[in-house]
Amino acid sequence: MSARIVPLDYEGQAVRFSGDGWINATEAAARFGKVPHDWLRLPETIAYLEAMAKYGKIPQLVKTQRGRNGGTWLHPKLIVAFARWLDVSFAVWCDEQIDALLRGDSKPWASARREAAIGHKAVCDAVALNCEAQGKTPKPHHFINEARLINQVITGSFAGRDRDQLDTAELEIVTLAELRDSGLLCAGMTYAERKANLVAYVTKLQGKHKRRIAA
Repeated sequence: MSARIVPLDYEGQAVRFSGDGWINATEAAARFGKVPHDWLRLPETIAYLEAMAKYGKIPQLVKTQRGRNGGTWLHPKLIVAFARWLDVSFAVWCDEQIDALLRGDSKPWASARREAAIGHKAVCDAVALNCEAQGKTPKPHHFINEARLINQVITGSFAGRDRDQLDTAELEIVTLAELRDSGLLCAGMTYAERKANLVAYVTKLQGKHKRRIAA
């Protein structure tokens, strides 16, 4: 199983796959009020696993991982059968995601991640220019605090976030907020002014996202 984790958006919530198509079954099942163990102990599942082990020549189909990204992970060959047990619509969606991942066609998330990196670079450049305009030398805490400001207006928490764990929609909001903040910095707005402006802007973005999901 690849160490790279790809969070994909299903109806507004992240479902985590590995780069080579494994799914975090514990996380996926939880959204439907179920646990992978109940599926794994079904007679038909046991028979299927035995047949796969015999004819599929796949050394391992189920893995348990602790710590970060912990839970039960299932091989791509099992995902559709497992997802169908959870929800038929979810199974169809999973089939499409696996196909894209195994083709290396996970462009939506990868593109969103690259765009978020560009947005972060834009904020850092704007922070540096702002400091220089005030006769200050940019310090690490200037960049850290601005990144935390972005996180605070989005999540309410003045803390760091691991962007590799965000889904496409979350990355899009981060990118747009950072680009907006870059403009506000260049306009010479104070911290308080930027925060108020960003809160209003992000609220609109999140509202649009919720309406898009509900449509």
